[in-house]
Amino acid sequence: MSPSKRSDRPGDYPLECDHCHYPIPNDPVETDDGYVCSTACHDAVGDDTTMAEPSAYKRIATGVEPLDSLVPTGVPSNSFLTLVGEAGTRWRELLTELVWRALERGEPAAILTATTPPTAVLERFFEAGWNVLPALEDERLRVIDCFTHRLEDRETFLERRNRWIEFVGETAADSIVTLEEPTATEPILSGLNETLDDLEMTETGLVTIDSLAEFEANHRHAFVAELRASVCKARYVPIIAGTVADIGSDSSNAFADGIVDLRLADHLESAVRHRQLSVRKLTGAQSLPQWIAYEYDPPQGLLVLGSAVDVDGRSTVSDSAELHGRQ
Repeated sequence: MSPSKRSDRPGDYPLECDHCHYPIPNDPVETDDGYVCSTACHDAVGDDTTMAEPSAYKRIATGVEPLDSLVPTGVPSNSFLTLVGEAGTRWRELLTELVWRALERGEPAAILTATTPPTAVLERFFEAGWNVLPALEDERLRVIDCFTHRLEDRETFLERRNRWIEFVGETAADSIVTLEEPTATEPILSGLNETLDDLEMTETGLVTIDSLAEFEANHRHAFVAELRASVCKARYVPIIAGTVADIGSDSSNAFADGIVDLRLADHLESAVRHRQLSVRKLTGAQSLPQWIAYEYDPPQGLLVLGSAVDVDGRSTVSDSAELHGRQ
């Protein structure tokens, strides 16, 4: 049938298109089973290609308390985020928790490590009390190894592992993707996309990168742009990458959809140094303009402490005694 429009729009018309699930801004296009927003969606419904709600604008509650408290509507799933943190802010633990929360949701995850051996990356989960062995066995977790190529004597490294690390390495062997020459962006991009294809990661899951600082400054800009285009925008899979504070103003951040800052701050009333987190920017979602005081308490992860801190730096942390007790 040809699509037909109704000139009068009763109040009981649906607010969302039956195909794309976006709001219908004008008169709906009528189908055999309902209403759509356009001829394109009408034809797509006829081809049985209706989108899975709400794929067109999915947002993710990360499961990390301080971050979710500042992004109440969720992080858009097509985002490239950078975590900019100074030493002592536990931004690596934040990356680890983001992966764990994705696994808890039943989603796959990929970790790209350039600073640490894969077994040490996995050990961070066990240190927090999070058992990733089942996720390794059912192929929901992959580690893309951009570190091992640096070792001059890999055999000696393997021989010196204790029994537990040897066990973890053997268990994770099929889940570790070792890149032999990750000195250029192309092998890394290819290795990551092949891994995501293998995990069938489209509109699901999460990718983390332990440190953008490990990639050459001359290529970092193009590297981030390529990752953002081929993974975040094409697959609707978010990437969250860590970086140290001294390159937080790096030009590669021009391509980032979001920037999360982590800092250490002195609490003047209690003479206690505490950690704070704030969302500098986040395209496509609401974020609160505040600093949140937090602490790391495994296996619970990162927890909000007290109240927020205004953007002008005035602390509104209400319970400094509790803060002092957790340091």
